[in-house]
Amino acid sequence: NAIKSTFNFPSVNDLAQTFSPFKHALLSDTYKQTLSKKTTFEHYYLEQLNQLGNPFVSATLSKDTSLSLAAFIEDNLKQSQLFTLEQGRLTRRLKGVEYRVILANLAPENLGVNKSIDLAGSIIKQINLLNETYPDLSITYSGVLFHTAENAKQAKYEMSLFGGISLLALIAMVFWVFRRLNSILLASFTVLSALIGGAIAMVLLFNTIHLLTLVFAVTLIGIAIDYAFHGMTDLAKKEHEKGYSKGTQSALLLSLITTTLGYCCLLGAPLTLLSQVGVFVIAGLVSAWLFTVLVLPLWQSTLTLSPSSLLMSQKLIKVFLYCNSLKKPILITLSALISALFLIKPISFNDDVKLLNASSEHLMLNEKKHLLLLGQWDSEIVFMFADSEEALLQKQEEFLKRLTQLNPNFKHNSISHWLPSLQKQRDNQALFEQAKNKGTLDITERVTGQALTSKKAPLLTYETLVTSTFKPLLLSQMIVEPEQSITWMSISGISSDQLINEVEKNNGIYLYNKPKQISTLLSDYREYLLLSLVLAGFISWLLFSWRFSIKIALLQVTILSVVVLSMLWVCNAIQGSLSLFNLLGALLVIALAIDYLVFYQINKLEPKNVLAISLSAASSMWVFGMLSASDTPAIFSFGLSVMVGILAIYFLSPLSVLKPQKEQ
Repeated sequence: NAIKSTFNFPSVNDLAQTFSPFKHALLSDTYKQTLSKKTTFEHYYLEQLNQLGNPFVSATLSKDTSLSLAAFIEDNLKQSQLFTLEQGRLTRRLKGVEYRVILANLAPENLGVNKSIDLAGSIIKQINLLNETYPDLSITYSGVLFHTAENAKQAKYEMSLFGGISLLALIAMVFWVFRRLNSILLASFTVLSALIGGAIAMVLLFNTIHLLTLVFAVTLIGIAIDYAFHGMTDLAKKEHEKGYSKGTQSALLLSLITTTLGYCCLLGAPLTLLSQVGVFVIAGLVSAWLFTVLVLPLWQSTLTLSPSSLLMSQKLIKVFLYCNSLKKPILITLSALISALFLIKPISFNDDVKLLNASSEHLMLNEKKHLLLLGQWDSEIVFMFADSEEALLQKQEEFLKRLTQLNPNFKHNSISHWLPSLQKQRDNQALFEQAKNKGTLDITERVTGQALTSKKAPLLTYETLVTSTFKPLLLSQMIVEPEQSITWMSISGISSDQLINEVEKNNGIYLYNKPKQISTLLSDYREYLLLSLVLAGFISWLLFSWRFSIKIALLQVTILSVVVLSMLWVCNAIQGSLSLFNLLGALLVIALAIDYLVFYQINKLEPKNVLAISLSAASSMWVFGMLSASDTPAIFSFGLSVMVGILAIYFLSPLSVLKPQKEQ
């Protein structure tokens, strides 16, 4: 069946009928060049007439013997149309190959997670059948539907896989330490309370939920279980007949506050995805904290610690005490090493929005091929605004004139091709009359036997064109309102830097590139996150100074700095560059690191404390280690950063153990 087109370009006869009243005011650049010399024009004129079957000449000769109208329509159609309509199908020949293109618009409801997967799967199945039936035919596909389906399938797979493996690993850890079924249930209910709290907040605050939010939110399992570990190990020691020790109570509260403050930075993120992650984790942590504080103490009598886990913590304490005695040379050596590494290989940043994309290479190649066919692979979109249609058209013509100076062969599809400004039309009329008076156009009278009219033609206006068959194309590129006129065009053949430079010179001209705009937002937010990391370090110093002492605060902030800097350098070395998501990981590492530093300073190198922190670190590294196996670059960067950071803080945080001066 033929494709139903939403807009059919007017036929040559329709165009001739529309533009013929304004013929000598509408001159193409090619035609104007031929008017420079009489011999040049005569050669051009005879060549055009001798082209048998030229549809532009045959459609316009009776209306304009000078062939200016034929040249105007022909040149503009060549620039406006890449495709022809053959047998009801869009067709283009490129490098000797014939392509047929089907363009389809889908309703937004068909782009949901499950519907996009089902619909894309059905289409791909049919395409594969056709490719098998017709081996000489090659059918390729691309578009939002297929990107959505691939990313959704990948995210659902990773969410199920990572979440399932993480839960199994956490259950194994809990059972090894507590050796009771009820301890597994308590840990599971702590995580479940966090997930329920996060889900409720998401449903209340957002109409739709990004699927990648749920992938990032798997990390909530690793954070929420920390509360259960610290709570259950403290309760199992039974130092108090009812409830937690005072140190654990204050440490749990301080942990909640610091982690929540860390994730609050996401609430103002330019991407809804990041805001949703922030809301989900904050609400989930509050729920997990409430469950830990209010429910876990009710099961205190049933909790015990296995001898093997206590033995392991005793061995770790010996190692940590030995390292603690060498803290000064260790920290000096690490600081010098990190400084040297940053000098040898400085870090760099990559803010490309493609980091959020997990589409296959096959689909990306298809998209590139299709954009090349559509002439949009290297094109940029420019919007222009002015107070009136004439001011807008003059602005567009002047802008294009400057771009022509940069590259005479650049391509564009401006509406001023078809609707020149009134000023340009007057100039065209003057040029035509001048050529006529010089005798340049005498050949038209000799060949056709018809004298060129000397009557001054009217000028073409927006109001005239919008009532013609040309209306659909005109309105698709230009809108005129009482107080403002707007148009857009695509441009190729001009470098991005040159185009940006020209755009910035003008008021009312804007470059539209959504991926680049999002990448710029990511860059701005990255700078904001860098500032947040510095601010977090300063707040930590104030918090530690107030709670402990200035000496301890300086030591802890030094350890924190060594951890974050080493994490960033390692990730930069592995990835080749850092992204916003590495800094998000650094923010989480700071929040978790403060937890460890607070628990060590309050509960010291006690077996139950070392055991709880070891369980916390192991569970977090496991959960985030899962994310570092993701095929989505953003998730990989986030998971790698947190895994490396937690590994570093686990071994360095015991170096912070000192008695505060208030106790000495």
